[in-house]
Amino acid sequence: MNGISALQEALGAPAAEARDRFAGRLNGYLEGSDVVHAVRLQGWLGLEVPGPGCHVGTGSWDFTRFKATTSPVTCGRCRSAGLLTSSFTGGPHQQTLDLEGI
Repeated sequence: MNGISALQEALGAPAAEARDRFAGRLNGYLEGSDVVHAVRLQGWLGLEVPGPGCHVGTGSWDFTRFKATTSPVTCGRCRSAGLLTSSFTGGPHQQTLDLEGI
């Protein structure tokens, strides 16, 4: 197993837990901030994790610092981009490729 595969395997469960925390179209905020962001899945080391829809820098990529909330979106960048609600509903969003019959 190469280094990236081992890292993805180690972070797979925490990434799934992060997705589960945001199931149900919850918005999110970064720990230590009162700004509420729309949530979008973002690619991170080959995994999908919920993050701010405006892609604001988080200071690190500790995705556990991004917390779920039912509060409305207050982020100016999210709002100006038309992201007034979260589009993420939970669970993996990887589409499967149907190779049957090829």
